[in-house]
Amino acid sequence: VETGPKAAVYGTPHHPYTQALLSAAPEPDPDRPQKRIILQGDVPSPSSIPSGCSFRTRCPLAQEICARERPPLAPVGDGHLAACHFAKPNPIPV
Repeated sequence: VETGPKAAVYGTPHHPYTQALLSAAPEPDPDRPQKRIILQGDVPSPSSIPSGCSFRTRCPLAQEICARERPPLAPVGDGHLAACHFAKPNPIPV
């Protein structure tokens, strides 16, 4: 769902799945506040992948276009690509 230089993907993830995945990593500094992203919805069966975006059943940004069209892997920065119709900078501190 996202690819690019390590510093870009870890520092400013654009895809909601990447953001949720990174928010689950333990924080080594117990005094630093950490915001977790808890995904809701159903995990799709590998034998019955949903139409459009395969993450849409759990995505907090999902809209009707996500069911119709698979998002392309598109540039979001220098060598950084994300496959999301609504890719945006990371809303959580990493």
